[in-house]
Amino acid sequence: YSLWQSEFGSARDVVGSSINMDDHSYTVAGVMPKGFQFPLENPAPALWKSLADDADGKDPATHQRGFTILGVIGRLKPGVTVEQAITDLSLIATNLARQYPDTNKQHYSALVKPELEQMTGDVRPAMRLLFGAVTLVLLLVCANVAGLLLARGSSRTGEFAVRSAMGAGRAAIIRQVLVESVTLFLCGGAAGSALAVGLLHAALKLMPVEIPRIETATVDTSVLVFVLIVSLLTGLIFGAFPAWRVSRLALESGLREGSRTVSGGRGEHRLQNGLVLAQTAIGMILLIGSGLLMRSFIQIMNVDPGFDPKHLLTSRVGVSFSTLNHDQHFRFYQRLLTRIAALPGVQSASAGWPMPMSNNDATISFNIEGRPVAKGDEPSEAMGLAMPGYFATMRIPVIAGRTFGEQDGLTGRPTIIINESFARKYFPGQNPIGQHIQPGLGDGVFDHPMREVVGVIGDIKRKGLTAAPEPQYYLPYAQAVVTNPYLVVRTSLPPAVMQHEMAVAIHEFDKGVPFYQVATMEQYLSSSAAQPRFQAFLLTCFAGIGLVLVAIALYGLLSYMVVQRTSEIGLRMALGAQQSDVLGMIVRRGLVLALIGAGGGVAVSAIMTRFISGMLFRVQPTDPLTFAATAALLLVVSVAATSVPAYRAAHLDPTRTLRQQ
Repeated sequence: YSLWQSEFGSARDVVGSSINMDDHSYTVAGVMPKGFQFPLENPAPALWKSLADDADGKDPATHQRGFTILGVIGRLKPGVTVEQAITDLSLIATNLARQYPDTNKQHYSALVKPELEQMTGDVRPAMRLLFGAVTLVLLLVCANVAGLLLARGSSRTGEFAVRSAMGAGRAAIIRQVLVESVTLFLCGGAAGSALAVGLLHAALKLMPVEIPRIETATVDTSVLVFVLIVSLLTGLIFGAFPAWRVSRLALESGLREGSRTVSGGRGEHRLQNGLVLAQTAIGMILLIGSGLLMRSFIQIMNVDPGFDPKHLLTSRVGVSFSTLNHDQHFRFYQRLLTRIAALPGVQSASAGWPMPMSNNDATISFNIEGRPVAKGDEPSEAMGLAMPGYFATMRIPVIAGRTFGEQDGLTGRPTIIINESFARKYFPGQNPIGQHIQPGLGDGVFDHPMREVVGVIGDIKRKGLTAAPEPQYYLPYAQAVVTNPYLVVRTSLPPAVMQHEMAVAIHEFDKGVPFYQVATMEQYLSSSAAQPRFQAFLLTCFAGIGLVLVAIALYGLLSYMVVQRTSEIGLRMALGAQQSDVLGMIVRRGLVLALIGAGGGVAVSAIMTRFISGMLFRVQPTDPLTFAATAALLLVVSVAATSVPAYRAAHLDPTRTLRQQ
C-alpha cells in the first residue's frame, strides 16, 4: 500500500502495469490493503513476487524436492486441532521419505505451529518479563499509596470522629476516603499516560526489532481506557481497607485519640509495618532480577565473536544474475573490490556470504571421501562463500593451512576451508588438511567435484553471541557464485564517511547497481544483543522505580512514627537519653524492617528467578554475588531513607516538645 502511494501516486489503474526489477519486467497483479504486513519483518516487505521466478534451475522451486527452505502456511478446517494436523503431516512426511529417500529421508517429520506463536515465539519471554515487572511495580505503588492513606487517615481520626458525632454515617466516611483514593490513582494514571506518550518514541528505539509490529505501538484510546479501568480498580481495592479502618477508628476511639501526638494502636503499626515489608520484598525481587539480567548482558557483550568487529563496514550491491554469467559475476566483484581497496582510509576489502548474525544461512549436505553413506543419510552443515582476503579482513584466525587466494579462482583446483568445530566433529584426532569433501546442493545429486581441505579457521559466532559455534565450511566464491556477497571493508575512517566514499565509488564504477544494507559489524553485534539489552534495561528501570518507592515507604513510615511519638521522644531526652540513642532507635527500626523485607525478597527470588533462567547467559539464577550486591544496595538506600527522620527526631527540643504536649 505504501509503495503504491509513494511510487504510483495511488493510481487506480496500477493493476496490469509493468515495473522493472533486477532487469526483469513484472506485471502488477494487485495492491494489498493499508496496514497489511507479512511476513512480520523489519523493514516490512513492500512487494511480493511469484516464487517460481526465484527457482534455481529449469523447474519452479515448488517442483524441486531438494528445495527445503520454504515455510508452508495453511488454515485448519473448523474443528481440526494442531495435534491432528501434526499427526497427518507427519504421516505424509514419512511416506515421502520412504518414496523419495534421496531428498526426503532426513525430513521424516513435520513441525506445526499456530502462526501467532510462530511470529511471537522469540519475544514471548520478553513480553512475560514486561508483564511481570509491571505487575510488581503496580503492587509496589498500591502498597505505597495504601500506607500513605493509612497514615493520613490516622492523623485525621479526630476530624472523622467529629463528623461522626455530628451525624455522618460510617458509609459517608468510607465513601469520602474511597473518593480520595480513587482520585489519587486517577491523577497518577493521567500523569503516567502523559509520561508514556513522551517516552514511547525513545523506548521503541531500545526494543528488539523481532517484536512483531512494534513500530505501530502507540498510546491510543484502548490504552487510555485500560489505564482508566486499572486506576479505578486499584483505587477502590487498595483504598477499601484504609477507608474501613479509618471509619472504625472514628466510631470507636476517635474523640479520645484526637491528639496528633498519641501513639497509634498496635494493629495500625502492624499494618504499616506489613506494607513496608511487602514493598521492601517486592523491591528486592525487582533488584535481583535486574542484577541477574544486567550481569547476563555484560557477559554477552564480553563474548569473543571470533573476529574483530571494530572499524569494519559491511554492505551489499545488487548485481543481476540475468545479465551476467558466473564468470562475469565474479569478475565484477573482483574489479569492484580493487576499486574500493584503493580508496583513502581503506585498510583491506573483500567479500563473503553469509555475514555473521545477518540471519542468512544455507545448510548444504556433503560427502567425505572414503566414508560412503546411504542415499539421504549424507551429513549437512552450514556453507559459506569467501573471496580472497575475506578471513584476513574479518580477522578470523587461521588455525592450520591457508586461506583462499588467487589460485582458488575459476580455473583453480576445487578447494574448501573448514572451521574448528567441523574439524573436531568430522576429523577427530586427524589432520584435516588434504582431506577431500564433496558438497552437494541438497537435491540428493552429488555431481560436483571432490574439494581438498586447504585450511582450518577459528569458529565464529554465526547465529548470535549466545549461540554455540557450529560446524561450517567455506567455498571459494569464484567457484560457487550462487548469490550476491556482502562487501567487508576495514577502514580507519568514521563509518559515515566511509559509506559516502563507497557510495560515490560504486556509482562511478556502475551507475546501475544499487548500494544497500550498509552497516558496521558492531551494529550487527549490537542487534544480536538487542533482546537481552532490552530485558536488562527494562527491569533495571522498574527496579530503580521500586528502590525509590521503598525509600519513600521507609521515610514516610519513620517520619509518621516520629510525629506520633514526639512526646515520648521528648520525655526520653528529658530523662537523659542522648541524641545518639534516639538516632539509633529510629535507624534501627528502619533497618530491621529493611532486613526482614530483604530476606523475604531473597527467599522469593530464589524460587522465582528460575522463570528467567532461559534469559540468562553464563549466570546462575541464584548467583550469590548478585543476591549479595542487591541486598547491600537496598540496605544502603534504607539507611539513607531512615537517616532524615532519625536526624529530625534526634534534634527535637525536649523542653519545647513537652510544653506543647
